Amino acid sequence: MQPQPMKPPVDLTVGDAVYYPREEVLGIIYETYSRGTKERPGVQVLLSNGKDLSGFSPQDADQFLQPVGHTGLTYQFQNVTQLARDYERGYFAMAFVFAQALLVLRRKRT
Repeated sequence: MQPQPMKPPVDLTVGDAVYYPREEVLGIIYETYSRGTKERPGVQVLLSNGKDLSGFSPQDADQFLQPVGHTGLTYQFQNVTQLARDYERGYFAMAFVFAQALLVLRRKRT
C-alpha cells in the first residue's frame, strides 16, 4: 500500500462517511467522544457490512480513515446491542447509499 500524503486533521462528526482502506469498505461515524478539553474528539465507526470498528483516537482516525463527506445521518448511540438492531432494521441503509455516491464523486475528482 502506498503511503498517503499528509492531509490536515479533520474533526469527524456523527453521520460522516469514511473509507476504511484496510478492509476496502465504507463506514459511518455513529458516535464521537471527548478526550479532554483541548483534544480533538475520538470517533466510533460502523462499516457497511455491519461490523462495528469501535473507537479511533483522532490520530488513528487521521491515519486509518479517509473522510468522504457528510451523509445527513443523525444518530444517538445508546449501546452496541441497539446499534446492531438499528443496522439490521436498515436505519443506516440510506446513509451508506449516500456515502457510496459521495465516494464515487470523490474518486472522479481525483
